[in-house]
Amino acid sequence: MFKSFLDGYYDVGNQLPEYIKRKAFEYFQIEGVEKDSIKSIEEFEKRRERVRKHFIEAIGGLDIEKTELNPTYTGTIEKDSYIIKKVIFQSLPNFYVTSNLYMPKGIKDKLPAILFACGHWEGAKSCPEYQKVCIELANNGFIVLAVDPIGQGERMQYYDKDLKRTLIRWGTMEHSYAGLQCTLIGANIARYFIWDLIRAVDFLESLPEVDSTRIGLTGNSGGGTQSSYLMLVEQRIKVAVPCTYITSREEYIKTGQAHDSEQNIFKAIAIGLNYDDFISCFAPKPVMIGAVDSDFFCIEGTINSYERAKSIYKLYGKEENIKLYIAKGTHSYNDELRQEAVKWFVKHLKGGEAKIEEQIKIEKEETLRCTKTGQVLAEFESAKDIPTLNYEYFKKEFKKISDREKIREKLLEILNLPQNDKPLYPRVIGEGEFNSYNGTIRYKKVFMFPEEDIATAGIYVEGEEKKRCTLLILDKGTNGIQENFDLIRQFLIKGDVFIFDPRGIGSVRCRNINPHDFYEYYGTEYKLNFDLMMLGTSMTALRVFDILRAIEYIKGLNPNISIAIAGKGISATYTLFASVISKELEEIYLEDLLSSYRDIISSKYYRYDPRIEIYGIARHLDIEDLIFYISDRKVLIVNPRDAKGEIAKIDKLGGISVYRY
Repeated sequence: MFKSFLDGYYDVGNQLPEYIKRKAFEYFQIEGVEKDSIKSIEEFEKRRERVRKHFIEAIGGLDIEKTELNPTYTGTIEKDSYIIKKVIFQSLPNFYVTSNLYMPKGIKDKLPAILFACGHWEGAKSCPEYQKVCIELANNGFIVLAVDPIGQGERMQYYDKDLKRTLIRWGTMEHSYAGLQCTLIGANIARYFIWDLIRAVDFLESLPEVDSTRIGLTGNSGGGTQSSYLMLVEQRIKVAVPCTYITSREEYIKTGQAHDSEQNIFKAIAIGLNYDDFISCFAPKPVMIGAVDSDFFCIEGTINSYERAKSIYKLYGKEENIKLYIAKGTHSYNDELRQEAVKWFVKHLKGGEAKIEEQIKIEKEETLRCTKTGQVLAEFESAKDIPTLNYEYFKKEFKKISDREKIREKLLEILNLPQNDKPLYPRVIGEGEFNSYNGTIRYKKVFMFPEEDIATAGIYVEGEEKKRCTLLILDKGTNGIQENFDLIRQFLIKGDVFIFDPRGIGSVRCRNINPHDFYEYYGTEYKLNFDLMMLGTSMTALRVFDILRAIEYIKGLNPNISIAIAGKGISATYTLFASVISKELEEIYLEDLLSSYRDIISSKYYRYDPRIEIYGIARHLDIEDLIFYISDRKVLIVNPRDAKGEIAKIDKLGGISVYRY
């Protein structure tokens, strides 16, 4: 019912990304002041410990028992100067990791080793450019272990052995799909990547040919992410070359690009955990940042992070131990970058000059496979997958709140709502009427400011009675009035209805900020919600805050009015949260409400939606707990939905009977 730009009154297309950018840069300024103030090793090491502690907590902890690796060798490839052993080990019981072990021929003494973390390439360890790095390192006297990450190579976590294909797209899509479960639990899928590599270091240390005091690490893209994380948490890594990942959050936030789930660390921006910290916290050990000049990881951020990290190396008197090398090209571990990385490892782990090769012959993907079937989930009956591990972790970490009054307190803590009590400055910018079967219905168009520079809007419709107003939240907002008019009519019989658009919905939905569809993987909602989680909040939290302020608006119109609230779809969750927080709401209507977070976490397949992603919500609260909290009021639950989006086969939720049609 609103035309574009709120009928020409306000440009809402950029307000949400600009709001997030503004909040982020406030934190960046604080971070910069703190880092600029570090003048001693002691001051830095206090920060390093704090950053490392937060990172480990944010990903869900690394206090995992180291069980038997049970390495199995499934084949050997003989080459002129090196061999490739096909190795499968278990980073966790029955969680199989496929890898290729490159070993120079004629080993007489213990050799340094390099752990290679593969980036987002479907074939992972078989990627031609990755093979070249491993081969050139082997020909320079290194033992190299290239590991398939989850969701790639022979480790597709949603592989169906009967259909002989994966049901969730490999790599980044799979990472974010499984990652949503991790987020709900209060963890991060990066935890599994990191643990695989920690156990890979254990495996290298177990080899009699490896000098465990000389272990290096490299990888690019997603492998650069893994390398950076491992540099922060694994002390046994002595030299590192993270490639085509290091930039800065300041530059990233400007791009509109979306990160993979594992790259979005909860509260990273709020506590000042930036890309340079992964490098600085490795000090004073040798590190070379590998970059390419035309990467989508902004090179400006790479240079800034290098300069910041270099100042820390200077404190240690080890400026020669940090280097930035920028190769020509786009996002890849290309020949130029490979050769510089090999030189760095030779210099710092062996001494002498590297032997550089121009032509390197690689193997076909099938030649490097460790399994006969090509996938661990098809190879081993006992194999566990990430969804199984997620549910096991959830059952271990879930702490149910038994004290009813603490439910609201915990919800407020999780949401971390904005603190703002400034006036709403509501505007009525239009009035009109439309015909209904029982007469003319009058309405007015309203917009207001729950926070500075954030406009929300709504259509206020006059009902038959004047004693009650129903605040209605729809997934399409005011753009969904026509298709939901039968529902609206039910509420109009009892009083006024205010169809309200919280930020990012309906008339105040922001423009697409990247090429993906708005609610798709990596689309606008996904990107902005993860940015907010790095700020310590979520899109859900901001929308709940807006709803609370809409309640304030209704009360301002008539302090004696009775207020009900209704939500449909994803918006029913916002409605439920607002109902727990606000004491003003006397009646609550919830249609198509997600019935359970546990259902999502316990299901291998579920309906993915970035709007339900809230860090840590399921660790202490589920939908039934929140329903139980409001059960002393009049609550109507219609068609609650299960993990797959189908009508849940339940009769009660939180002690309240449910209705299905």
